[in-house]
Order: sequence, then structure tokens, then C-alpha cells
Amino acid sequence: MRFGFTKSVMMAGLLASSGAALACADVGCDPVWSLFGGAPACHNRAVIAPGNDSRVNLLALLRTSAGLGLIDPVQGGADYPKPGYDEESFGHTFLDWGMLKRSWKPEGELGTLPSDVGPCERAAVAVPQFNAALEANRGVPLAERTALAAARAGLAARCDAPASVQAQWPGGIVSAPGKAFLDYLAASDAFYAARWDEARSGFAALQSAPDPWVAETARYMVARAEFGVALAHAMDEYGYFDGLKAVDKAAAVRARAALAEYLKAYPAGRYAASARGLERRAMWLSGDFAALGERYEALLAVAQNEGAPLVDLIDEADSKFLTTSDNANPLGGGLMLLAAADLMQMRVADPSDPDATYGKMLDAATLASQQAQFLRAPDLYSFLQANHAFYVGKDYARVLQLIPDDAKRSSYTPLAFSRQVLRGQALAAKGDVNEAGFWLELLGGAKALWQRPTVELGLAMNWERHGKLAHVFAPDSPITDRMVREILIAHAAGPALLRSAATYSTRPQHERDAALFTLLYKQLSRGDYAGFGASLALVRGDAPSEGLMAFETGEPVALGLFTKGRTASAGFACPALAATAATLAANPRATHARLCLGEFWRLSGFDGFTTLDTAPARDQLGGAAHEFPGTPTTRGAFYAAAIADPRSAPADRAYALYRAVNCYAPSGYNACGGDEAPKAQRKGWYDTLKREYPRSPWAQKLKYYW
Repeated sequence: MRFGFTKSVMMAGLLASSGAALACADVGCDPVWSLFGGAPACHNRAVIAPGNDSRVNLLALLRTSAGLGLIDPVQGGADYPKPGYDEESFGHTFLDWGMLKRSWKPEGELGTLPSDVGPCERAAVAVPQFNAALEANRGVPLAERTALAAARAGLAARCDAPASVQAQWPGGIVSAPGKAFLDYLAASDAFYAARWDEARSGFAALQSAPDPWVAETARYMVARAEFGVALAHAMDEYGYFDGLKAVDKAAAVRARAALAEYLKAYPAGRYAASARGLERRAMWLSGDFAALGERYEALLAVAQNEGAPLVDLIDEADSKFLTTSDNANPLGGGLMLLAAADLMQMRVADPSDPDATYGKMLDAATLASQQAQFLRAPDLYSFLQANHAFYVGKDYARVLQLIPDDAKRSSYTPLAFSRQVLRGQALAAKGDVNEAGFWLELLGGAKALWQRPTVELGLAMNWERHGKLAHVFAPDSPITDRMVREILIAHAAGPALLRSAATYSTRPQHERDAALFTLLYKQLSRGDYAGFGASLALVRGDAPSEGLMAFETGEPVALGLFTKGRTASAGFACPALAATAATLAANPRATHARLCLGEFWRLSGFDGFTTLDTAPARDQLGGAAHEFPGTPTTRGAFYAAAIADPRSAPADRAYALYRAVNCYAPSGYNACGGDEAPKAQRKGWYDTLKREYPRSPWAQKLKYYW
């Protein structure tokens, strides 16, 4: 379901040129507003948890080991990253890997050469390097340099030529270094044409070339050619990697050996950094995950504050080691990788989807066997044990034993914060009377980004569960997060609390408008017409009634809809909404007034708008308290009542028949709410309208039934 104030928002979108209409915005990610982190979702929490993206967990663990937060205030700024289009409903409580990555690596930031370019692009990019080396070697005569440079340009130009087209190499190259450059071009031509064996032998023959650039580059390119052999049959017809099963692993092993030889000969060479990265690729392609895990762990240990390289390394380690199905033992990595893998194997079904499964579950014995590996990180190990106790064992008392109360710190690293939040979750699960006090104490040190809103969520849920919703909206309330407050406004608050929230002069206008809109909508839809009339006086004169309204972005609430919205259409006269509500307050069964209320509903775009009528699950924010009385009524019910009531005026009954049929136009599905009418029933309404009210404009206008 979609919650209030997400993409379908409390008002999913109210447009109004000819009245307001709900705009479909059912895209992106809707966070589950609870602290439960056991199941994967489209969003993450600042709390390290099994259900988080493993990259988020890994970043949090690495930054903790350096005593740092999730983002660098210098690199990413001191404020929350700007949300993407599909992240607008996250508020400041949820995040995802893309959001974190953007804070470290601004969009558009690229290396010197994008990793996804093809061989022909690389052939063109490498031209200046060849020319610079050629120019630097004065042992190559000018005429030969000119001819060789032209041949290198031609090599790039003919990269996409058919294999049957032979390269035309310059004649008259007689100097020893000139011949080395020419042989290098021939090997390169074979490389770019995917003639891997020819390329490999050509480059191998040049490792002792008289030109230093040719000798070094050729030694490096031997390894690159071996990678070509390794992957020759591992790409499908569309150019996508077909998995390690199709890799020539012997060639991958040879590539790794060639890289080692290059690094031994040129430890600080021009390709040294690339060679070290390619060593990881060779380990992966050859299936040596034990060595790959050790390499990643060593690199991650020194990369906690390296910005873009850090997130790139996490991406690589995650895809090549942690989450690939090719790695039969993701628990075989070093400390940080092991912790991230452990958490992945503690994933459990979300309460809303109890049948979901997430692969092999980590058993208690396996976790216990890891104790020696975590001797240097006892807090991390006890945290892993506590996660297992909470999510797998549901042993909440054990969680409290493993994680002592440490809620009075002045600040928290990601791991320290995650430990305390998990303790708070255990207190909640046990129904501990001290839970609220714990959250209140934890607020003091929850200063890093995403931390305070997370604690506020825990505290707000406690108060909601225990009938203390008024505490959330008290003048001195510590619950300040807009999303938390407005979700409770939408789903939990009753009339008195909504009225109070709508008149808190110290609260933001957006929140006050949200509270008043919710109050008016629910009073009107649940039949409290007298209350609606009294509340209508609170609508300020300049309240907007048009435009797209999306709560999560803080855009204006279309509150003026209730005072300035359309209430009648051509041929069916209705007074202002206030007058209709007053009539219904005096006589709730007044047929014409009910049909007029249906007109307001239809013209305002409330058809299908169930956000304020559908509660979240009980274990989520807004799902435990339902203080607003009554059951919402749909305009479809108004039409059915008018049709069934023999006392209905002919004009009203004819209009009700016309509208009841049109509820199904043109899709055949009920757009008006209420009970679904079968096609035979719709035909009956159509026939009744044509037979009993043939001269009414509605009978003459209606051409079909659906």
C-alpha cells in the first residue's frame, strides 16, 4: 500500500484548471515506516541491519572503523543529500545506496576513461600516448616517426573494419626502435580485432623491445590479451557477460601471472594502478574468491575516507564477492566482508510478506564459530549476535544482554548508533515500560545525519502504541520530523488532535494545513457534517486550491479546495459546499444534498483517493492508533441510495442513475467506490433511466452502459 505523504501522497496530486483531479504518481519507493530491518526493501536505514543494501552496511562498518559518519561533511556537505525523484518519500529517516554514493561521488564525475567504452574508443583514446612515446625516442628518424604516427591514426580509424580487411603498414621502417613501434602496431591491430592469440604472441615478443615505452606497454598488454582469451566465449550475442561458467579460467590464471610479472618489473609503472585492479579481475574470473576476499579486505581497510574511490571499491566488492552467486562462500572474506555477509544471511521475511525467502539462513553455530575472527572487534561481534537473536531467534531478552544501555553518549558512530537502536527495538518487542525513556535519552546523542529522525520514529511509535499520541503534538514535543508527524496526522489522529494541530501557531504552515485538510476530509467522508461546518471556518482565505500537491516534497496543501472547489456541473445545480454540509447536518439522508456532495467528490478528484482511509499495518507508524470515528462513504453509495429510495425526486433519481452507470465508464471498473455492480445491474440502471425518465437530459445524454 502507499502511505500518506508519499508519491501518491495524501493528495496524490490535485490538479485544478476545471477543478482538481488526482494525478497518478504510483512510482518510486514507498518506505515502510517502522524500525524493522530484517527484510530487503527499496530503501535503507541508518541502522546497520540484515535488510539493508549490503553496500550501505559495508560503508557504515568501514566508516565506523575510522570513527566517522556515513558521509564526509567536506566531501558531501553537512546537510542531507538532495533526494532523487524516487527518493522524495524517504524524508530524513530513510536512504539508499544511490543517495549515499552521490554524496561521495557527484553525478557526472568520471575517471580518465569510462569503464564501459568499447575497444575502438580505447584505440582512439590511446593515440596521444603512442605519439608521445614515438616523439620521445630520437632513435626513430623523422620520416619513420611521421609514417608510424599516421599508421597509428589509421589503426584507430579502421578499428571497426571487417576482419577480412588487412592493415596497410608503412614500408621503409628500418631503425630498431622504429621496427618495435611497427610490431607494436601489428599486435595492437590484432588486439582490437579480437585476434587474441596473435595479439598475445605479438606483445610477448616485444617485452625486451629497445624502446622503453613499447617494452613496458607490451608487457602490460600481454595480460590484457589473456583477458580477451578468458572472455572470448563468456559474452552473449548482445555483449552481456554470460557468467563465470563460460570463462576460460586457465587464461584468467595466465592473465594474473602476467600482471604479477608486469608489477615485478615495473612496481611503479605507468600501468601499475590498473594492473593491481586487473589482478582482482583475474582472481574473480578464475574463481579464486579466497584471494579476492583477502584483497578486498586489505583495500577496504585503508580506504575509509577516500571519497569516490571508496564507493567504487564497495560497489566492486559487493558485486564480485558478496552478492554474486558464483561465490560459494561469501563468509570467507575478512572482518568487514564477513560481517556484511553474516547480515545478509540473517534476512527474514517482512511481517507483511511472511512467505518471502532470502536464501541460506545463518545458523547460530556458524556465527559462534566466528568468535575468534572478531576478537579485535567485540562490539561488532556482539552486534551480529544481537541481530541474529532479534531477527532469527526472536530472543529479545538476549538482545538486551548483548547490547548494554549506552543511550547517554554525546554522539554515535554508525555501529554504536545501530547497537542502541537494536536495543530499543528489543525493548519495544518485549513491551518494556522503559522503552520511551530509552528513546528520549538516545535523542541527545543522535546528531549525525539520519540518526535523530530514526530515534523519533521509535519514540513516536511507542507513544502511538500506548495511547499517548497527544505527546507527539504537544508544544514541547521532541518529535520534530515532518514526515513522522504528518503520517500520524493522516492515519492516527482523531478530530480533537487534528483541530489542535491545525491551530498550533508555532508549527510550520504545511503541517497545520495537512492537519486541517485531514480533519475536513475525514469529517466530510465520515458524515460529521456539523463538525465539518465548524472546521471550515479555520481555512485561511489564501489557502491554495489548485496545483500539484505532494506532501513529501513540502509543496502546498490544496486546503482551499474545501472553500473554493467546484460543487456543481452543467445541468445539476448545487449550492456551495458549506451549504450542502449544513443541509446534511440537519438531515443526513437528504438526497439532493448527498448527490451534491458526490459532485464535489467527483469534481475534486477524490475518486480512488483512499490514502486517508487506508491504515498502515499495525506494526508500522500510523497503524496502531485509529482515533477518528466513523467509516468513509463513497459517492457510489450516494447514487445507490438515491436509486433505491422511492422518495427521491425524479430529477435526482435520474441523475443518480446516470452517474451510477458512468461510474463504470469507459473501463467497466467501478471508479466511484462502494459495492461493485455486475454488468446486468448496470444495464438495469440504464434501462430504468431510458424507460422512466426518457425526457431527462441524462437519459438523452447516456448512450452506453459499461
